[in-house]
Amino acid sequence: MAGAVPLAAPPALAAAGSPYEALRVGRAATLVEIKAAYRAMAKRLHPDAACASGAAAAFLEIRRAYETLSDPDARARYDRSLGTTDHRPGQGVGGVRVRRWETDQCW
Repeated sequence: MAGAVPLAAPPALAAAGSPYEALRVGRAATLVEIKAAYRAMAKRLHPDAACASGAAAAFLEIRRAYETLSDPDARARYDRSLGTTDHRPGQGVGGVRVRRWETDQCW
């Protein structure tokens, strides 16, 4: 392609500290959003398609991030290693369900 500007690896991608940062998704991202982000970045950074010198390293980084975040067990282990949990309504600290006496009684 004449006049095409080669896509360089995104800055600080290799230094991204978390898989969420590498794929540029939030911690609340769904599996569909994670897959879409990975596929979009993989198209640009795949070593066979990219002309940039750091594309291979960046591609490996997003591949590792996708492997972690696409597996529910691996993602849960990673999230636990961060020491923070997602707080969902009806759940207490650490994912333990909060029970309310008024609503838990079987009448």
